[in-house]
Amino acid sequence: GLPGHNDPRSRAWDSTGPVEPMVRLTFFALVAVLCSTPSALAEAAADSCDASLSTSGVSRIVDLTATIGPELVVFESKEGLGVDHRYQSSSQANGDPANVSELRFGAHTGTHVDAPRHFARTNDAGVETLSLSWLNGPAVVVDVFDAVALDAATLRSVAGSIPEGVTRVLFRTDNTRRGIMSTTAFDETYVGFTEDGARWLVDEKPNVKVVGVDYVSIAAYAHLVTAHVVLLEAGIVPVEGLLIPEKTVVPGWWMFHCAPLKLLGSDGAPARAWLAPMEA
Repeated sequence: GLPGHNDPRSRAWDSTGPVEPMVRLTFFALVAVLCSTPSALAEAAADSCDASLSTSGVSRIVDLTATIGPELVVFESKEGLGVDHRYQSSSQANGDPANVSELRFGAHTGTHVDAPRHFARTNDAGVETLSLSWLNGPAVVVDVFDAVALDAATLRSVAGSIPEGVTRVLFRTDNTRRGIMSTTAFDETYVGFTEDGARWLVDEKPNVKVVGVDYVSIAAYAHLVTAHVVLLEAGIVPVEGLLIPEKTVVPGWWMFHCAPLKLLGSDGAPARAWLAPMEA
C-alpha cells in the first residue's frame, strides 16, 4: 500500500523534497504498462481475479444479495416486484446512442437496511447517517432452525452461539431452508423477531449493533411494529433480505460487508452485502 503520512517514505509523495526516485519509478512503470501485450494484460487481470479465490479454488467472497428483478419477493405482495421496477428511458435498439434505465421501487426492496426513522419513535435519523464501520467487520453467523420465530426462548437456546461482545450477528433460519427469499409470493409465516425476542437481544447482547436476517423483514409478521420499534430505538441496524446459503456459509465467524445506498432522509435503502472468510 501507499506509505503512511508519518512514514519517511511518504516524502516522495507529498513533501517539497526530492522526488526524482519516485519519478523514475513511475516512468518505468508507465513504460512497462504501455509495452505490455494484450495477452499479458489479460493474464494480469486473471491473476487479480484469482486473488478472490482460496487455496482450494473456492470463492472467498459469498454474495448475500438478492437480485433485483421482476420475480423478487416484495412485502405483502403475491406478484413480486414486477416488470415495471426498471424503465428503459433510452435504448440503443430504438436508435438512441446509449441504454439508460430508471429505477422504480421502494427503499425496502430486496436486500436492504432499515434506518431508525423507519419505525423508531425517538430517532428520526435517515439511512445516510448509518455508520459504515458498523456495517462492515467481523460477524457471526448463527443457525436457528426448527423455530417458528426468533422469540426470547429460542434466542436463549442459541445464546452460546452468540459470543459476548459481538457487534454483528446474522441469523439463518428455516426461511433459508424453505427458500422463501427466492420465492416470488410473499409468505407471512416467515421466521422473524417477536417483541420479546427483540428485547432479549437488546438486554442480553447489548454490544450488538447490526442484525441480519434471511427474509424481507426482521420482525415476525404478527410483531411487525413492536419488534422493529424495540430494535431500532436501541440503535440496532437491521439488514434484511439476506441470502445465506448453507452450502457455502458455515456457522461462525466471517467478515461481513454491507454497502447501502446513501439516500438523504430515507427510512431504508437497498444494499449489496457479502461475506469473506476471516483472515488467519
